[in-house]
Amino acid sequence: MKRSYNMKTIFAIFSLLCLAALAAAPARAAFEDVETGPRASAMAGAYAAQSEGISSVFYNPAGIIGTTRYEAALAQQKLYLGLTDGSAISRNAIAFGLPLAFGGSYWGTAAVGLDTLSLDSLYSESRLRIAWAYPLKERLWAGLAIARMGVTYGSDAYTAVNPVLSSAKEMSAMGLDLGAVYSAELADFGLSIQNANEPDLGIKYANKVSRKISLGMALKRQAFTWNTDLSLSGQDIKIKTGAEVPVMKETYGDRLQARGGFSVGSRDYRSLAAGFGYRRASYRVDYSFVYPLSGLADTMGSHQLGLFVAWGEARGPLADRENQYSDEAGEKGRGGGKGDGAGEGEGLPQKTEPSKQDLQKAGKLLREARLSLRSGAYAKAEAAYKKADELLMNTDPSIKETTLKMNAVSEILPEATAQAGRDDLLRKSVNRYADKNTDAVLYITYARQKWPRDIAVARLYNLISREFPETASELRILPGITIIDQLLQDALDFIRNGRFIQAISTLQRVLQLEPDNIPALTRMGSAYWAMEKKDIARKNWRRVLELDPGNTEVNQFMKMN
Repeated sequence: MKRSYNMKTIFAIFSLLCLAALAAAPARAAFEDVETGPRASAMAGAYAAQSEGISSVFYNPAGIIGTTRYEAALAQQKLYLGLTDGSAISRNAIAFGLPLAFGGSYWGTAAVGLDTLSLDSLYSESRLRIAWAYPLKERLWAGLAIARMGVTYGSDAYTAVNPVLSSAKEMSAMGLDLGAVYSAELADFGLSIQNANEPDLGIKYANKVSRKISLGMALKRQAFTWNTDLSLSGQDIKIKTGAEVPVMKETYGDRLQARGGFSVGSRDYRSLAAGFGYRRASYRVDYSFVYPLSGLADTMGSHQLGLFVAWGEARGPLADRENQYSDEAGEKGRGGGKGDGAGEGEGLPQKTEPSKQDLQKAGKLLREARLSLRSGAYAKAEAAYKKADELLMNTDPSIKETTLKMNAVSEILPEATAQAGRDDLLRKSVNRYADKNTDAVLYITYARQKWPRDIAVARLYNLISREFPETASELRILPGITIIDQLLQDALDFIRNGRFIQAISTLQRVLQLEPDNIPALTRMGSAYWAMEKKDIARKNWRRVLELDPGNTEVNQFMKMN
């Protein structure tokens, strides 16, 4: 039999917890843990480690780093439908975010989020967050948010005689959220601290909002996403877990997602969640249903509907993350492309191999493409490779592979034709990337350290590191130390241990990046001298003296030997 909850009973759930219990310290009732956004809600609110867009502003400010374009989201939720007196508890949310890029440099990602909760006209909460996130390291992102939090109490027979509300019926305070996300190879890990300063929303007595600490893990695979959170708030603890999987893939590709989750916690807290989402390249529609297994368990649960939209060019350090919302997903399964069936040209004999004329044209295009690649004109190189591949009827896998590589590069950097500085380093890296030479990682890592705020450099680094993951992993980068200093120290250690060949090999890598590096030339001479290759040693030292005639150490050694 369904319980009957009248208006005053529901108001008492909020008001008595928020006001009557204020005399008991500590009293913490406002801003209870209610999931914002239907995608997160359908996965039981396990969202502390997510970094896929604007909704993270409500869970972990570091997660908004995944906002790579202009993004906006809105959601509306009806809580505990089916109250027999017609009482309405609703929640609304809206958010907007964007990556901050000025003068070709990335300055972090910013977002604004507003969520409100109301019980008809009797009680309402609102929280306006302004958040910012920035990558501290390649895989470590941090964020913070400042929140303006407010509560408002309506008027009825209960509030008219309540002494706490005699002086005021609303209160506001400033809150602080902190967060971090670490993206490992197999999973993302998140730490979120919401209401870190425990803002006080008491009107007459203290009524602090509990600090909420969440630890999360997100496993992301092509076939599914699985999130798990451990949440601590005041004296309460909750474990939340949820998953998202594509359904009807033959028809919709990855566009239609089914979601589900459950959560358990102290004070007999239990709930089930489910939902779905439909997404395209620039929008997503989501729905969630949450059913409480304790508390108000005899209602029809809570329902939430949301819309997400994105527009503009992708920017920021995660701009190259695989776009799972592609409009092309699933088109092949539905025959969405144009075929070669009946129509113009029907009945004509089909070409089975390139003609002699096509081979000649393709040869000329390939020569032009290689010259364009070497000179840094990547968009031009891609166009020439693509046309040559078409003329050769896709018969050469190496040309197809190079075409795809140039497509990826030109989307990031259409050209890099300057003869020195940044463009010179990027050309050296891209040339080796096209040639499958792992030294591409060395050059792009050095460029990333020299221009840490350059968006194009960061995106190229991600692209090339994915091509050579083992080399990128082996080329360990220590905090606060440049790759040049690191290689120089490695070479010095090799010399001290009598491993002269390894030292020379390491120093050659330094000279690839900086041909006139004096410490590298000096140590190169020392390594060759120790190997009795004295002519080569003197050659390196003479080069040192050309660059630095006053080098006392080398001058003295040359005079003695």
